[in-house]
Amino acid sequence: MPKFIVITGFLFVILLSALSTNAKTIEKKRSLYQNVYVVEEHGMRCLRFRKKNKNDLSQSCIFLDSPERLVFTYYKQAMGVTYFIDNPKEILIIGLGGGILANTFGELYPDAHITSVEIDEVVAEMAKKHFGYDDSVTNKETHVRDGRVFVKRAIKRGKKYDLILLDAFNSDYIPEHMMTKEYLEEVKQLVTNDGIIMANTFSSSKLFDHESATYYEVFGEMYQITFNEGKTNRVIIVNNNQLPGKEELLKKANKMRNELSYYGVNAFQLYEAINNEVNWDTNAKILTDQFSPANLLKEK
Repeated sequence: MPKFIVITGFLFVILLSALSTNAKTIEKKRSLYQNVYVVEEHGMRCLRFRKKNKNDLSQSCIFLDSPERLVFTYYKQAMGVTYFIDNPKEILIIGLGGGILANTFGELYPDAHITSVEIDEVVAEMAKKHFGYDDSVTNKETHVRDGRVFVKRAIKRGKKYDLILLDAFNSDYIPEHMMTKEYLEEVKQLVTNDGIIMANTFSSSKLFDHESATYYEVFGEMYQITFNEGKTNRVIIVNNNQLPGKEELLKKANKMRNELSYYGVNAFQLYEAINNEVNWDTNAKILTDQFSPANLLKEK
């Protein structure tokens, strides 16, 4: 199977390329939620969303000449989860996008079974046709449905996962029903005692304090992975038990440095980006199913 490293999750607004006359449209299709299309320009292939009165959003991109190298910051940050877990056997991904997480973690952990959940059937179709995502193999499966619905049903089935990756985004941010205390408590029930949950979020948003306080309320101590590049995104790492200390994480950085360099990731820069500082307003109101203000789902 060809190796594709795809950008998904963080919705990048690319104004110049969105207006470029040099962009070649490979395919365009209307889904229940948005127009989904694939373009090639500037040496990249990108999966984009377009909504009325909004800029185009590049949701997934690969370099055509070196698809193994990660294009955007988020995926380099996401590789930090490898410092927290060894050889997960069951991986759950909420938010398939172009299939980057499924493909990459499938390469890093070839013995793992990977379950991906994507609400948009057209997005899943584009991932398979244009970004190398292949769920016909025995260790991958795809479910087209709302992520929270999947989580609730998985709890009833008694499912457990060693690694859970929360990467569901809509045109604004994470869907509000997938940011609440109740939802995170549901996700917490699905992770094994030694398992890890990773969430892709923004490092700058009006919900930052509320979101951080909510994760802390549910999980206690948490790590954040954020590169100092201005307005970008962050990765949150939590679990059901005590997280490892920085000394142990440094050992893992040394262990992973050659493997991560293949993807264009500096293992020690990534290590330096990991911190467990409480950098939010601890008095911020917790997000709940009754309080999750959609009007704040915008970057500052």
